[in-house]
Amino acid sequence: MNLLFKKANTKFFWTLFIVSLFFCSNLFSQEQQEEQKEKKGGLHLGSGVDLVSSYNWRAIDFGNSPAIQPYISLSAFNFELSGWGSYALIAQEEHDGKSVPFSEIDLSAKYSIPTSVGTFSPGVVDFFYPYEHMRYSDYKGVDSGESKGAHWVNVGLTYTGGESFPISLTIDYAIHNDPDKPIYFEIGYPVKIEETNLNLFVGAAKGSNKASLYGIEDSKLGIVNAGITATKTITITKDFSLPVSTSFIMNPYLSKAYLVLKVSL
Repeated sequence: MNLLFKKANTKFFWTLFIVSLFFCSNLFSQEQQEEQKEKKGGLHLGSGVDLVSSYNWRAIDFGNSPAIQPYISLSAFNFELSGWGSYALIAQEEHDGKSVPFSEIDLSAKYSIPTSVGTFSPGVVDFFYPYEHMRYSDYKGVDSGESKGAHWVNVGLTYTGGESFPISLTIDYAIHNDPDKPIYFEIGYPVKIEETNLNLFVGAAKGSNKASLYGIEDSKLGIVNAGITATKTITITKDFSLPVSTSFIMNPYLSKAYLVLKVSL
């Protein structure tokens, strides 16, 4: 019965995807026109949704399921506030003795500082996981070496180079509700081949024990995220195009690999 349920949910995912293509064409065109108007006024409101074959973040699979990932953002004067979520379509997480679908809601804020050598963007992200059924107002932190609250908070800094040196650098540090307080570093480099945009990336983390987020023990520094993402825009109609990306992701430290498809609407 459980296998039949999983197959039915997988079929539902792809059916939803195909139907979405037809219904989103006109809507997407209208949203593009509205976004152009907002940009001229200095205020930009963006929203959309991604469909992914699995939710993979820094070579960590969350939910082991196809997922729907909506987002919304508001930006002005180099400052951006955004909300992002991921909702698995198949119940694969164990909670209170039951199988439940993974879900996550992230709120983030960042400020971009353009300079002659590139753009520096400090930011903060708040992670919340609804499937754990904890109160959203619960902001307790670490107690007796364990996470007790419903929120995890990270701060970070991203550098993006200019056209002559388009490298990207990211450093990220967990400051709330994570007893291991891992540090993550990533370097990325974009390449374009014909109509396909490629992004090469390598990420490393410093952990404290095997139970930490990245699975790194004894305060070692290990390469936990490496791979390539290929993105191409497919033209559906004159007014509607569909960005599609495929990522091959490896975790050399844990000897794991993933192949992830993402379609953006």
